[in-house]
Amino acid sequence: MQERIDALQNALLFAEVPTVELRALAGLVQEHELQAGQDVVVRGQPIAGMVLLASGALEVLVDSSPICTLSPGSVFCEGALVSDTLSPASLRASVVSRVGILERARLVAELPRLAFLSQALEEAWLRRVLSAALYRIDFFQALIPEARALLLDRFERVELPAGTTLATEGQRTEAFVFIREGVAQLHLDPMPDAPPDAPATVPLRAGDYLGDTMLVDEAPHTATVTTEAPLVVMQLTRAAFEESLATLHGQLEAAQEAFRARSESFF
Repeated sequence: MQERIDALQNALLFAEVPTVELRALAGLVQEHELQAGQDVVVRGQPIAGMVLLASGALEVLVDSSPICTLSPGSVFCEGALVSDTLSPASLRASVVSRVGILERARLVAELPRLAFLSQALEEAWLRRVLSAALYRIDFFQALIPEARALLLDRFERVELPAGTTLATEGQRTEAFVFIREGVAQLHLDPMPDAPPDAPATVPLRAGDYLGDTMLVDEAPHTATVTTEAPLVVMQLTRAAFEESLATLHGQLEAAQEAFRARSESFF
């Protein structure tokens, strides 16, 4: 057990988590023995959770080429505990090895009784997943880091039941919505020459978003989006967006100018 706790402490994600919670976490780790040449995860494939190396050695491969070797006590892909992700590399045992896998699903089920860990995972999700997603949007890129950090703190988690309409074509909402868990459906307008079996909807999954323009423009939504099952989203209202940026000189104007440049590039 202490061996697992020591390995867990090597993950930056758990740097501030008290030992009592790490001990509970260690009890969730599932051990596996690997033969030499056996893969534990494969690059580009879904990874269930974080990998801990207890004994032996694991080669880290990218495009079949080894780039380094992990020694006992190493951890791999702690980001898999924060969100569903694909493995950034393959791990292959170079000798007989023992690994532990801390699955995200098992961890999430225990979070209600692990307060420090729950907070650590929430902060990691905001700083890694949501922050990276925002940086891909042009008018968020135009902001200084301090402004983006302020906005991250203004997002609210919202749990939506099945049958919710997130957006209606031709109407406005006052919020940017980032899908955190679940699947929404974007409804397509039927095309006159579309085949009979053409899809009527397109799925929007975790990591997709809608309504970014609602923060900086007056135009309505261009499509309807609904839920067929429960959905968890992170929502930033226009009021919160404007209030936050108003505290930093020129930042609201910078976002609006970046959006104008986007709009003009379409013409």
